[in-house]
Amino acid sequence: MRLGSWARAGELVGVVAAVDEGGVALFDPAARRTGRAPAGEVTPLPAGAVRVTVTVDLPVAHGVAEADLRRWVAALTDEVLRGRAAEALRAAGLDEGAALAAVALVVTPPPGDDAVCLAGHRSPAPGACTTCGRDAAAPASRREAPDVFSAGGPGPGT
Repeated sequence: MRLGSWARAGELVGVVAAVDEGGVALFDPAARRTGRAPAGEVTPLPAGAVRVTVTVDLPVAHGVAEADLRRWVAALTDEVLRGRAAEALRAAGLDEGAALAAVALVVTPPPGDDAVCLAGHRSPAPGACTTCGRDAAAPASRREAPDVFSAGGPGPGT
Protein backbone atom coordinates (compact mmCIF):
# COMPACT_ATOMS: atom_id res chain seq x y z
CA MET A 1 0.00 0.00 0.00
CA ARG A 2 1.15 3.48 -0.84
CA LEU A 3 1.16 6.37 1.64
CA GLY A 4 -1.85 8.61 1.09
CA SER A 5 -4.10 5.87 -0.29
CA TRP A 6 -7.43 5.09 1.40
CA ALA A 7 -7.98 1.81 3.24
CA ARG A 8 -10.15 0.07 5.83
CA ALA A 9 -9.09 -1.91 8.89
CA GLY A 10 -12.13 -3.18 10.78
CA GLU A 11 -14.35 -0.15 11.44
CA LEU A 12 -11.57 2.40 10.77
CA VAL A 13 -11.48 4.03 7.33
CA GLY A 14 -8.59 6.37 6.71
CA VAL A 15 -5.55 7.28 4.70
CA VAL A 16 -2.46 5.12 4.88
CA ALA A 17 -0.07 7.05 7.13
CA ALA A 18 2.66 4.41 7.58
CA VAL A 19 3.58 1.01 6.22
CA ASP A 20 6.25 -1.10 7.85
CA GLU A 21 6.93 -4.67 8.94
CA GLY A 22 4.57 -4.09 11.89
CA GLY A 23 1.66 -3.42 9.56
CA VAL A 24 -0.25 -0.40 8.35
CA ALA A 25 -1.20 2.76 10.22
CA LEU A 26 -4.38 4.52 9.11
CA PHE A 27 -5.38 8.10 9.92
CA ASP A 28 -9.03 9.13 9.80
CA PRO A 29 -8.77 12.88 9.09
CA ALA A 30 -12.41 13.60 9.97
CA ALA A 31 -12.40 11.87 13.36
CA ARG A 32 -8.73 12.73 13.93
CA ARG A 33 -7.90 9.23 15.08
CA THR A 34 -5.37 6.60 14.08
CA GLY A 35 -5.16 2.85 14.19
CA ARG A 36 -2.74 0.09 13.23
CA ALA A 37 -3.44 -3.30 11.76
CA PRO A 38 -1.46 -6.12 10.18
CA ALA A 39 -1.18 -5.62 6.43
CA GLY A 40 -3.33 -8.71 5.81
CA GLU A 41 -6.24 -7.14 7.71
CA VAL A 42 -6.20 -3.86 5.74
CA THR A 43 -8.38 -3.50 2.65
CA PRO A 44 -7.45 -0.88 0.03
CA LEU A 45 -10.37 1.35 -0.97
CA PRO A 46 -10.97 3.14 -4.26
CA ALA A 47 -10.64 6.91 -4.16
CA GLY A 48 -11.20 9.71 -6.61
CA ALA A 49 -9.87 13.24 -6.62
CA VAL A 50 -12.43 15.97 -5.98
CA ARG A 51 -12.47 19.73 -5.53
CA VAL A 52 -14.17 20.90 -2.34
CA THR A 53 -15.32 24.51 -2.23
CA VAL A 54 -16.46 26.04 1.05
CA THR A 55 -18.53 29.21 0.81
CA VAL A 56 -19.75 31.45 3.61
CA ASP A 57 -20.88 35.08 3.58
CA LEU A 58 -19.52 37.08 6.53
CA PRO A 59 -18.98 40.67 7.55
CA VAL A 60 -15.23 41.01 8.19
CA ALA A 61 -13.45 44.03 9.61
CA HIS A 62 -10.68 45.59 7.54
CA GLY A 63 -7.33 44.28 8.67
CA VAL A 64 -8.45 40.87 9.96
CA ALA A 65 -5.55 38.50 9.33
CA GLU A 66 -6.08 35.70 6.82
CA ALA A 67 -5.04 33.11 9.44
CA ASP A 68 -7.76 34.38 11.78
CA LEU A 69 -10.36 34.33 9.02
CA ARG A 70 -9.36 30.75 8.11
CA ARG A 71 -9.78 29.60 11.73
CA TRP A 72 -13.21 31.24 11.95
CA VAL A 73 -14.38 29.68 8.69
CA ALA A 74 -12.98 26.29 9.76
CA ALA A 75 -14.95 26.52 13.02
CA LEU A 76 -18.12 27.39 11.08
CA THR A 77 -17.53 24.47 8.71
CA ASP A 78 -17.17 21.91 11.52
CA GLU A 79 -20.64 21.35 13.01
CA VAL A 80 -19.20 20.22 16.36
CA LEU A 81 -16.99 23.30 16.73
CA ARG A 82 -19.79 25.52 15.49
CA GLY A 83 -22.22 24.14 18.09
CA ARG A 84 -19.67 24.45 20.89
CA ALA A 85 -18.94 28.06 19.93
CA ALA A 86 -22.63 28.97 19.88
CA GLU A 87 -23.17 27.24 23.23
CA ALA A 88 -20.17 29.00 24.81
CA LEU A 89 -21.37 32.40 23.57
CA ARG A 90 -24.89 31.78 24.89
CA ALA A 91 -23.55 30.53 28.24
CA ALA A 92 -21.54 33.74 28.55
CA GLY A 93 -24.66 35.79 27.86
CA LEU A 94 -23.32 36.91 24.49
CA ASP A 95 -24.88 36.98 21.05
CA GLU A 96 -24.23 33.72 19.20
CA GLY A 97 -24.22 35.39 15.77
CA ALA A 98 -20.53 34.70 15.14
CA ALA A 99 -21.34 30.96 15.13
CA LEU A 100 -24.48 31.10 12.97
CA ALA A 101 -23.44 31.87 9.38
CA ALA A 102 -24.54 29.16 6.95
CA VAL A 103 -21.73 27.33 5.20
CA ALA A 104 -22.14 25.77 1.75
CA LEU A 105 -19.93 22.85 0.79
CA VAL A 106 -19.77 21.98 -2.90
CA VAL A 107 -17.92 18.93 -4.21
CA THR A 108 -17.02 18.82 -7.91
CA PRO A 109 -14.49 17.00 -10.06
CA PRO A 110 -11.19 18.89 -10.20
CA PRO A 111 -10.39 20.65 -13.45
CA GLY A 112 -8.36 18.70 -15.98
CA ASP A 113 -7.44 15.05 -16.10
CA ASP A 114 -4.50 15.02 -13.69
CA ALA A 115 -4.42 12.70 -10.69
CA VAL A 116 -4.22 14.40 -7.28
CA CYS A 117 -2.37 13.20 -4.17
CA LEU A 118 -3.17 13.80 -0.51
CA ALA A 119 -0.80 16.79 -0.45
CA GLY A 120 -2.65 18.39 -3.37
CA HIS A 121 0.07 17.81 -5.97
CA ARG A 122 -0.95 16.97 -9.52
CA SER A 123 0.46 14.05 -11.50
CA PRO A 124 -0.22 13.06 -15.11
CA ALA A 125 -1.54 9.62 -14.10
CA PRO A 126 -2.87 7.76 -11.06
CA GLY A 127 -0.30 5.92 -8.94
CA ALA A 128 2.74 7.39 -7.23
CA CYS A 129 2.70 11.19 -7.18
CA THR A 130 5.54 12.54 -9.28
CA THR A 131 6.26 15.21 -6.62
CA CYS A 132 6.03 13.39 -3.28
CA GLY A 133 5.45 9.68 -3.99
CA ARG A 134 2.10 9.51 -2.15
CA ASP A 135 -0.81 7.84 -3.88
CA ALA A 136 -2.40 10.06 -6.56
CA ALA A 137 -6.04 9.40 -7.47
CA ALA A 138 -7.68 10.09 -10.81
CA PRO A 139 -10.53 12.61 -10.79
CA ALA A 140 -13.78 11.12 -9.47
CA SER A 141 -16.67 11.11 -11.89
CA ARG A 142 -20.29 11.73 -10.99
CA ARG A 143 -21.23 8.50 -12.75
CA GLU A 144 -18.72 6.29 -10.91
CA ALA A 145 -19.00 7.91 -7.45
CA PRO A 146 -22.32 9.73 -7.12
CA ASP A 147 -22.19 9.56 -3.30
CA VAL A 148 -19.11 11.79 -3.31
CA PHE A 149 -21.03 14.55 -5.06
CA SER A 150 -24.30 14.33 -3.12
CA ALA A 151 -24.93 16.68 -0.21
CA GLY A 152 -24.02 14.91 2.97
CA GLY A 153 -22.57 11.93 1.11
CA PRO A 154 -19.95 9.85 2.84
CA GLY A 155 -17.04 11.10 0.73
CA PRO A 156 -14.14 9.44 -1.04
CA GLY A 157 -13.16 5.99 0.06
CA THR A 158 -16.12 5.30 2.30
